[in-house]
Amino acid sequence: MELIDMLHQISQQSQEASQPTDLRVGTVTSANPLEISINPNMAPLQAGVLYLTVSVVEKKIPVLQHNHVIHDTYTGGGTSEDNLLQSNIICYENGQALPVEDGYIILNRALTVGDKVLLLRVQKGQKFIVLSRVMEATT
Repeated sequence: MELIDMLHQISQQSQEASQPTDLRVGTVTSANPLEISINPNMAPLQAGVLYLTVSVVEKKIPVLQHNHVIHDTYTGGGTSEDNLLQSNIICYENGQALPVEDGYIILNRALTVGDKVLLLRVQKGQKFIVLSRVMEATT
C-alpha cells in the first residue's frame, strides 16, 4: 500500500470515529421524563441531551364557549339567559379533524411513547436535536 492510500484510509477512519453531524431516527420510550432510543443495544437518550424544536412540543388553543342572553324585543315576551351556545369549531390537518381535549383544540400533540422522531446528532454525538415526528409512508 502506498503512503497516499494509507493516509487516505487513516483520514476516513478518523472522520468516521469523530461521528460528524448526521440524522437518526429514534423511538420515544418514555414521555415524562423524555427518553428516546436510537439503538436497542444502547441505553435510551435522556432528556438532558435532547433539544426539542417547536414541531414536537404540545400546542393547543381553547375552544371558545359563548353565553348569550336572548331578549325578545319584538313581543316584549321576556329574556332567556339559560341558552348556552357552543361554537363547533373544527380544525383540520391533512384532511383529519384535530382532536379536542378538555376544552382545547390540540394543534400539535406532545411526544408520546412509540412516536418515531427524526434526530439531528450534534457535538460528536453528545447532544441531539429532536426535529420532528416521522410518519410512516403510505402507498
